[in-house]
Amino acid sequence: MFFKYHKTIFLTYLLSNVVSFQISAGPISIQKDDNAILQVKSTVQYPNFLQPWRFKNPETRRSYGIYVGDGLILTPSQTVNYTTGIEVTKTGSLKTFTAKVIKSDPDLSLALLKVEDKSFPNGLTSVQFPTDIFLPSQGLLLEYKEFRNLGEKKVRTIKLEMDTYANGYIELPIVEIQSDEKFEGIGELIVEETSRIPQGIVISFKDSQNVGRMIPSFMIKSFLESKCRENCIPFKGFRFRTLTDRATRDYYGVKKDDQGVVIAEVYPTKPNNGTNKLIAQLQLEDVLLEVAGFKIDPKGYFEHPKYGKIGLSFLFHTNEEFTKNQSLTIPIKILRNKKLIEFDYSLSVLDENSIKIPFGNTRGRKPTYLILGGIVFQELSEHYLMEYGPKWRARVSKYLLYLNDFFHITSHYSHSPNRFVVLTQVLPLTGNQAYHSMHQNVLEKVNGNSILNLSQLNEVIKSNKEEFLVFDFQDGSQVIFKSEEITKLNQEALKTFKIPAEQNF
Repeated sequence: MFFKYHKTIFLTYLLSNVVSFQISAGPISIQKDDNAILQVKSTVQYPNFLQPWRFKNPETRRSYGIYVGDGLILTPSQTVNYTTGIEVTKTGSLKTFTAKVIKSDPDLSLALLKVEDKSFPNGLTSVQFPTDIFLPSQGLLLEYKEFRNLGEKKVRTIKLEMDTYANGYIELPIVEIQSDEKFEGIGELIVEETSRIPQGIVISFKDSQNVGRMIPSFMIKSFLESKCRENCIPFKGFRFRTLTDRATRDYYGVKKDDQGVVIAEVYPTKPNNGTNKLIAQLQLEDVLLEVAGFKIDPKGYFEHPKYGKIGLSFLFHTNEEFTKNQSLTIPIKILRNKKLIEFDYSLSVLDENSIKIPFGNTRGRKPTYLILGGIVFQELSEHYLMEYGPKWRARVSKYLLYLNDFFHITSHYSHSPNRFVVLTQVLPLTGNQAYHSMHQNVLEKVNGNSILNLSQLNEVIKSNKEEFLVFDFQDGSQVIFKSEEITKLNQEALKTFKIPAEQNF
């Protein structure tokens, strides 16, 4: 009865249609001639992870914008990351409006823009995104046929599945689409062919394969309704492996052939509600049997009442109630040491301090650096490694590659980031000539103090009272400076190489 009751409530979360202040009582059809589709031009300047005191050359990125009312525009976030200026143009108009990003979610790959000009909403039709989508179905994609009007292209929405958007951290629902026609995949709106009700926006399309991906309308609706500005999506907090062979199932005491996956990795979780008490947590080698009353099969899927078989992440990552209140528990059933246990699992957002080596999309981060004695130190990230080109895995240090492949996640909760600090380059000066050959060395200690991140390294240097500074690296090498040499060499490095500051944090 306990699980039946919670399952009913959870289905309400999955299928409800509560509407926010900026969306009307129900979805309305969007016609080709409705003035709801906008052109967004963003000037962006991406950071340089190899020379973190510089930026790369400015670029122009273009995308579609969907007007959602109150001067707000929905657009893919990857086109406005690191923006220095955004211009919005209405269909058939030469006038441009200045916009700014007021909200962005790197996992959902959506950004919300705001135009302050009071005349901007004049003549625009607001798009409302519904809770339900039609699958499979025939749809129409709206795009600019020419400057003064919109054209339509036929698409097919095929199925709903779980995957990461734009190399994010969290698996989210994504709709596979197919079309025999070509388009860019930069935020075009798709409507259902008959009702013309919005179904979602396209974030990618491969012309060579005639397939693409669409963010479903219920995820867009959740994004628009959420009051938080970033990191609004709950995260399940674990990784699992399938449990399909009989011998392994017998080992864990699983009696039913159609149920259960094994917890393979548990992400550190923040204390709940600002207290020091940790929330109820899963453990390695727990067998997850049920979530909110839904049975989990040995491959990690459950039977959704509307969309069929979907990955179990759907039950954690698409919870509308959490999006609104940032707090929720879900009843789960597990086997631990062959004993059945039931408890309420607290949802929380991904604690980004648990990411030891940042990877995937940059999430708007700018690389930090610290120069000491003309030597540049940075925190290891996959973004730094990828700056070495398409064949970066063959060009970077094998040890850094090993760390990147196996140590993305910390093993315990930390109030501050726990990262790998790396000597990335030595700016050639006479005073550090002995160390010119050093490159991509992982720093472990300074004067016996273990180094966990750049901020701590900076504090160790500033508080040092000893005559010498001894830097110990993972490979056994050392760098030794007299304490007073650091400032003098830094000043020489900044002047010689035209670097604005010895640190940027």
